[in-house]
Amino acid sequence: MAKVKGFKGLRYNDKKISDISKVIAPPYDVINQEQQELLYSMDENNIIKIDLNKTEGDKKYDEASRLLNEWIANQVLIEEEKESIYPYYQKFSFKGKDYERLGIVAIVKVCDFDEKIILPHEQTFSGPKADRLKLMNSCKTNISPIFGVYDNADSKIEKIINQFIDSNDPIIEAQSLDGITNKIWKIDNKNILSEITSYFEPKEILIADGHHRYETSLNYSKENKNNEAGYVMFYLTGTIQDGLLINPTHRILNETKNSKEITSSVLENFKTENWSGEMNEDLLVTDEFFYIDKKNNVVLKCKIRENDLQNFYSMSVYAVQEKIIDAYKESYSSVGHFKSLEDAKSTISDKSVGLILPKFIPSDIMKVVLNNDKMPQKSTYFYPKVATGLLLNKLY
Repeated sequence: MAKVKGFKGLRYNDKKISDISKVIAPPYDVINQEQQELLYSMDENNIIKIDLNKTEGDKKYDEASRLLNEWIANQVLIEEEKESIYPYYQKFSFKGKDYERLGIVAIVKVCDFDEKIILPHEQTFSGPKADRLKLMNSCKTNISPIFGVYDNADSKIEKIINQFIDSNDPIIEAQSLDGITNKIWKIDNKNILSEITSYFEPKEILIADGHHRYETSLNYSKENKNNEAGYVMFYLTGTIQDGLLINPTHRILNETKNSKEITSSVLENFKTENWSGEMNEDLLVTDEFFYIDKKNNVVLKCKIRENDLQNFYSMSVYAVQEKIIDAYKESYSSVGHFKSLEDAKSTISDKSVGLILPKFIPSDIMKVVLNNDKMPQKSTYFYPKVATGLLLNKLY
């Protein structure tokens, strides 16, 4: 069973920080160097200095810890007096349409994946896990929440949260760099907390974003036996809502040597049609993708063949990985991953091959997870991300 409960959130003191928008940041793994510099310049207390410190080598973890402790000592960051669960609302625009998403920030008891309570859906890399463990060992704090989703077909949590926020003011309001509105409320009423905790007991939680951080927290809990280390901060949101967007991560094969051979293989292994219209992920269903070989002036809309559908969960991301990326790994220098369709299309040259993939729906991912399988690395891009710096969770 999933054990979800409240915690004493560590957050920016609004008496010291007049504009919370200037101290929050995107998750560390989507920040490039230019954005890191911008965030550093926005405020001396921006969370980037903890989560993605610029100091060279392992000294950056010591510097992050020093700053965190200094901010706590100086009451730049203050800890709540009561254990609370925090409703988290986001309002944003995507492709000209407005969306809203509602969830909660709470702590969840960590458990091994084979217990089938916390469910991963993507492969992970060793490098980011080593980095996050060093940061966690230095700071002894969850700097940002893991993004989890759950089945909310009954809308019970949403009803509880909406009733609360309709009659209470948010404790935090901030704008992300990309213009997303973020609002946080605080629930410390024991009856409401008990109701939320009980609701999640039979639930499974799918990790949407933060696989590296979750596995790091699992390792940390095994090395540190105190009660606090046995929990990790999560943002939990229901799968059934318009504001849960699961976008693809497009692939570009760089410095391709023999794109003509790859194109011949694609024509042989997939149902294809020549394509001269707009290339848009919204035009694709889950078993389709666009293939672009600019050198040979080839643009194809591709579909998995009938006899391959079951092997690839009817998802082109699997077929592309096995039949193109893995099969021709000696034919290109590297794989570029692009969350933006426009960035991906603008990067394709006559020395590369482009693979434009479709969007996902939660049921696509669940059928993989429930089969004890994982999706290829960097498959999904849940949007929008959850801001870092709104709430932190001490592990001591």
